[in-house]
Amino acid sequence: MDLELSDEQRWLGESVETLLAREAEPWAGLVEFGALSVGGDDGLGAVELCLVARSLGAHLAPVPYLGSAAVRFAAAIDLGEDAVALAVLEPGSSWAAAPERTVFRDDIVTRRTAVAPPAVTGRKVAVEHATAADRFAVVAAGPQGPVLALVDAAAPGVDRTPQPAFDPTLPMTTVDFADAPAVRFGGEVVGRLATIGALLAAAEAVGAAGRMLDDACRYAAERRQFGRTIGSFQALRHLLADLYVRQVSSWSSVLYAAAALDEGAGEASRTASIAKAYVSRAAREVAHGTMQVFGGVAVTAEHPAHRYLRRIMVRERQFGDAAHHERALGRELASAAVLEPVT
Repeated sequence: MDLELSDEQRWLGESVETLLAREAEPWAGLVEFGALSVGGDDGLGAVELCLVARSLGAHLAPVPYLGSAAVRFAAAIDLGEDAVALAVLEPGSSWAAAPERTVFRDDIVTRRTAVAPPAVTGRKVAVEHATAADRFAVVAAGPQGPVLALVDAAAPGVDRTPQPAFDPTLPMTTVDFADAPAVRFGGEVVGRLATIGALLAAAEAVGAAGRMLDDACRYAAERRQFGRTIGSFQALRHLLADLYVRQVSSWSSVLYAAAALDEGAGEASRTASIAKAYVSRAAREVAHGTMQVFGGVAVTAEHPAHRYLRRIMVRERQFGDAAHHERALGRELASAAVLEPVT
């Protein structure tokens, strides 16, 4: 497996950085740039999507990219320029829970005994960028297990209610579906969606943590105490060195998992879980460490540190936090040990 970025991938990352730094409307710029051209011979793979997501986290871009890219990758479909919002969580549920109260039906019969189109009924919470979405990707309970259903945002039976958001750049909404017409994709798409979604969330967290670390290093090189820059103090240098190791290893874990997913490796889902678990802890540690470098100013509303920390904490929870993935990996390893023949 080649973990070195190609020239095209480096160009992609640099171009997205430039776009986000210049564009007043980053979503329109990303769409025009081709950031939603996923799959196929000329489309973006998991590595390229993670490069884009890392830049989005570094710039705290308020765009519906994670859901839009994840669905295109998982379902291998072309949705044009449509923005897609993921509707996964049910009230009171966790990322580990299978959908129960949100149901997909493809055999609905009306009062006049006419067969109605396939539809979704249920409630989803914490739907990100729902007001900007053209479609909803709903994880629902199907006749033979979880399915992914695409619902047009303008379809009848769709009702949106704003809810408080921990990160204001990621607005959250409660969405109710009442026999909303839907198109179903198979259960295997749900697994791929969880895998690529976890990687994109981790990549965004890496980007946000990396920006905090860069800012902290610049601050340490400029801020002076006792006639010296604080970056010359040994304790602070050790702290920044440790944070750098955390940051670099976080990005390496995401790249490895993304490359495994692109190559169709059998352990792709496992490596994605490892990366998500590691980044969920490491990105927060980098954020907390850099706030120590900034000192008291980092906890003020005017300083950007808290905004990056909020993005990191939201992405930490999405598609399962560290404990969720560690438990899943533990169960998988335990099951493999039980099934392994004794010699």
